[in-house]
Amino acid sequence: FPSHDILDKGIRLKHNKTMDNNVYLGFPKLGTYGITNNPAIATSSAATGASGSTLWANKTPDEILDDINEVMNATWAASQYDLSGMANHILVPPEKYKYLVSRKVSTAGNISILEFLLENNIGKNQGIDLSIAPSRWCIGSNNGGVGAGTGGADRMVAYANDEDRLQVDETVPLMRAMTQPDATQFAYLTDYVAQFGQVKFLYLTPAAYVDGI
Repeated sequence: FPSHDILDKGIRLKHNKTMDNNVYLGFPKLGTYGITNNPAIATSSAATGASGSTLWANKTPDEILDDINEVMNATWAASQYDLSGMANHILVPPEKYKYLVSRKVSTAGNISILEFLLENNIGKNQGIDLSIAPSRWCIGSNNGGVGAGTGGADRMVAYANDEDRLQVDETVPLMRAMTQPDATQFAYLTDYVAQFGQVKFLYLTPAAYVDGI
């Protein structure tokens, strides 16, 4: 590849990774936070299952569904039972997502736990299209992650994925602003510019964190 293509791709990769960090974690040193770690969002611990554990790997599908329904109901209730305030997007650590996808509801069942959750949550018959997705930003520090959850635990992040509830601005997309020759370096110098804002929870009630899953 020509050197300028390598440079261009490298800068864009760095920009995209910075945007990911901004969206999910923010920059706490600058006083900003992301989707997964905003201290103003209500945080709770996952319920203990019959096994005595809060971890999904030790829970039944029904107990995992209870965790999903509980966080969806919490955002719904906090939003004065306005359905537009019910969480419709849930992020979980990739290992938890893999578990949901790879395990069947029962030995006699023919659907995964993930399919079971998507079809039986409390929003389903009210027109809420729930999405459950993997996110590395939800991995707790105890499991080698960024420490999203309290005490290093894995975190489930639930929120209403709606621009009227949650926003992040990219006011200036990454672009080449100017290229000029530099005779002293026998090179062309290119300036790249970009500008973006912090994640804004326009309402706090449609979001909630659950730790210890």
